[in-house]
Amino acid sequence: MVVLTGLSYLFVGLGFSYLDRQFRSFGVESLLWLVWALLGFGAGALHVNKPGSNGQTLWMVLGTTGFVLALFPGFALYAFARWICLVLMVTMGARAAMLATQRDFYLTLTVIFSVSFMVATHFRADWSLWFYLGPAWVFGGLALAWQHAAGTRLPRWTRLSMTLGFIGISFAVTALLFLFMPRPATLGFGFLPPGTDTPGMFSQPAGEGGKQPAQATGGVSGAQASGAGLGGSGTALQGSWMRQWGSMLGGMRSTLTDPFIPQWQRGLIEGLLDGAQSLLDSLAGGSAEPSDGVVGEGTGSQSAYETYTITIHWLYWLLFLLAAYFLWRSRYRVGLSFALGCAWLLARRFPAQSMRLSAQAMGWCLHAHGHKRQAGQSVREHWGAAAPAPLARRWMGQALEIYGETRFGGVAASPQRARHMRKATQGACDIIMGLAPELAR
Repeated sequence: MVVLTGLSYLFVGLGFSYLDRQFRSFGVESLLWLVWALLGFGAGALHVNKPGSNGQTLWMVLGTTGFVLALFPGFALYAFARWICLVLMVTMGARAAMLATQRDFYLTLTVIFSVSFMVATHFRADWSLWFYLGPAWVFGGLALAWQHAAGTRLPRWTRLSMTLGFIGISFAVTALLFLFMPRPATLGFGFLPPGTDTPGMFSQPAGEGGKQPAQATGGVSGAQASGAGLGGSGTALQGSWMRQWGSMLGGMRSTLTDPFIPQWQRGLIEGLLDGAQSLLDSLAGGSAEPSDGVVGEGTGSQSAYETYTITIHWLYWLLFLLAAYFLWRSRYRVGLSFALGCAWLLARRFPAQSMRLSAQAMGWCLHAHGHKRQAGQSVREHWGAAAPAPLARRWMGQALEIYGETRFGGVAASPQRARHMRKATQGACDIIMGLAPELAR
């Protein structure tokens, strides 16, 4: 967790220095951030599992040094807002030598994300800044996931793969929303198609009958933009989309004229843009240009629209299969939540049925976590064979006593007893399923 937080901190520091690359100091500042992150978070990683060593001495030395550097030359180099961010970053890097509590961890991540937002909204920020802020936010998300899963028995590679998979799915969903949903007028970074000109891929072009004015279609008349091959609006919509993304790639390619971008980043940008342009050309039937994204008419536009339709069709099927897979994987959790919700609703009018649902939910929870009920095994034997945390076992015992007294002891079911059993079942299930890791210790 400390290492992942340190990597997030380092990339935010690199992004902070990337804003000043025109002063030819990016390499030196990057080296300084690397050394500072190694000193602070390296010491924190060494001291986190050693109760007798808390890094107090190193924190005092780094804190004093960072305070002096923040005053001079930091105060003379940066404006007030960036100077505050510099002070926060330097202080958190020094404080990382004592990073041992959840409070310090959350405070460090708060500073990292706050400074990254300042960097992302700076007037010199452009899309190439994602090479630094992107990894920073990914490592920050991994650190949060690692902290959240600290009380669960999961291998490291399982945690890593599940978290990266979640981040990848979130990125894919965000990309789909960016393609198909209306967007605000200002989206940041100055390279994305503006929301006022890009209402969304499924929105109809402005004007009657799907026709666009010459200004919105890049000088193409409405009749030409509509096209005869597809009956008007389909070709116009597809041509507008191709022009917008072709123009966006052309705007992104203008970043390569910056002489201060590192060479490794310049080569990577060229490769990414060439690949995106090739994909756009294949969708447009080989007629899209990087400069303005103009799309040819007739067969090329029709082929592009058919390709687009087939792609969307397969994307829908892929999303459906993913949703079905995750629903199947979480079927016991969904059934558990549904059963406990119904038990809460039935507790007042039908307390006996509410208690049966709570007992069924407890059985599903144990079954989902490897404690399957054997043939001929009673409810008490089934629940007693599990070995959860002490607090969960105590709540299971309370729920079992209430259930046994009502079913076998002749005690009448009442709304109060049904609510108590449901509450005890809910608490035990939350601990067993890892929803409350702080109670599982």
